[in-house]
Amino acid sequence: MIICSCNVLSDKKLQDAAEEMRQDPNGRMPTPGAVFRHLGCRPRCGGCFPSVIDIIHEKGSEEKREKQCDPAPKKRVASR
Repeated sequence: MIICSCNVLSDKKLQDAAEEMRQDPNGRMPTPGAVFRHLGCRPRCGGCFPSVIDIIHEKGSEEKREKQCDPAPKKRVASR
């Protein structure tokens, strides 16, 4: 789905760019402006920013939740 009609950026393209930025050990936190620069664009009207913010942070939040939800291995208790 097209999120930024000024630059014709889809949700998938924005998610992928944010993920590339997260994977770069020297990279910066993916902010809307940083993601646009990463894609070689500049924000124009800014009307898409609320959606862009939700999209670029959605996947990162999902990954954090998955890591937090991984149960720790249960300790086995010796029976007597």
